[in-house]
Amino acid sequence: MVSIDGHRLTLTHLDKVMYPETGTTKGEVIAYYNAVADVMLPHVRDRAATRKRWVNGVGSEAHPGMMFFHKDLDESTPAWVKRRKIEHKDHSNEYPLVNDLATLTWLAQIAALEIHVPQWRFGRNGARRNPDRLVLDLDPGPGAGLQECAEVARIVRAILQGMGLDPMPVTSGSKGIHLYTALDGRQTSDQVSAMAHELARSLEADHPDLIVSDMKKSLRAGKILLDWSQNNGNKTTIAPYSLRGRMHPTVAAPRTWRELDSKSLAQLDLTEVMKRVKKDGDILGGVDRLRAYRSKRDATKTPEPIPTGRGGPASGHHFVIQEHHATRLHWDFRLEHDGVLVSWALPKGVPTDYRKNHLAVQTEDHPLEYGSFEGDIPHGEYGGGHVEIWDSGTYELEKWRDGEEVIALLRGTKRGDRRYALIHTGGEGKADQNWLIHLTKDQP
Repeated sequence: MVSIDGHRLTLTHLDKVMYPETGTTKGEVIAYYNAVADVMLPHVRDRAATRKRWVNGVGSEAHPGMMFFHKDLDESTPAWVKRRKIEHKDHSNEYPLVNDLATLTWLAQIAALEIHVPQWRFGRNGARRNPDRLVLDLDPGPGAGLQECAEVARIVRAILQGMGLDPMPVTSGSKGIHLYTALDGRQTSDQVSAMAHELARSLEADHPDLIVSDMKKSLRAGKILLDWSQNNGNKTTIAPYSLRGRMHPTVAAPRTWRELDSKSLAQLDLTEVMKRVKKDGDILGGVDRLRAYRSKRDATKTPEPIPTGRGGPASGHHFVIQEHHATRLHWDFRLEHDGVLVSWALPKGVPTDYRKNHLAVQTEDHPLEYGSFEGDIPHGEYGGGHVEIWDSGTYELEKWRDGEEVIALLRGTKRGDRRYALIHTGGEGKADQNWLIHLTKDQP
């Protein structure tokens, strides 16, 4: 019996072998998901999770284990697992949201080795949002392999960069490579899927000996299927950092572009991925979190830190409040979370009276390096003006509900200890950025 995030969970049969060829046990599967939780959760949070379970392990090539495919939740699901319902034509399914370590551990306990999610998230009221990422699945046909996938990935990268997009590769843990690209959420799933389909057909026309966009297996020998269909709103893709139910415990593992140039490129297993995460954090983090930041800044014109595309390490608890003399004086309130600085602009600064709340407008996430930034952003550039640190330090997190509420005790080096609550008040469109910041009545 363990307690995780305040939830009690019973872990059983920890010595059961889930991967006979490597002897990997259920206990080791649970340990893996705990080790990568900080980097995995941002990529699956608020997405409907479909699970593939191997209750008695994956078996062997000669005698593969039985796999159970689950969309709907059953009565055995703990009451604390957050969930959302999707209405289909003749039925509805209730899906779990893998938003916390407790839920991720519960899925490992029930042998849900694979977690698949769509490219869109649920909004705070349960409505389906537009997709926030584009995914292209590079799947090798007979006679092709990872080297050919890497070649196609570089071709696709050049095209997407010409469109102002910045893809990052993930070796799928199976045979191929996935390319993830952050989107701004303005296009529907149908629009993104149509764009991906047109891109695939165009690349097939330009590289007929290497790329195919048609799903027919008879056309795929020696070629790479550029599968655009993962962007359909009803489709899901193996989640980054998810294990695969194959003979070896391979992982859908984020990679660098330099790695794709290596002749020894191969799929990674859970041990290799745990070592990489411990050393480098989430190298896919920049795809989802920092694209908006980079798109607004030119490294040749501003002294602000410009990330290269790598996410930050697993989150600590640092904060910074910067006084920003831009076109309009305001204060930037930033909390480290999920490897970035989640940021709000405060037009009237931080409140000093618990009876008077101040407006807090959520802005783009900033890189962790921004926590020490002071200086002058040139006029004419985004945010042009003088920036200085008003206060910084660490914080103790009491509550973080994405898109809804944050409560934290700030321990500042200049202003001392203060306890604040941030409460989301916005609606749709631009109003979705609006929050209130409240100095709580109960102070340390």
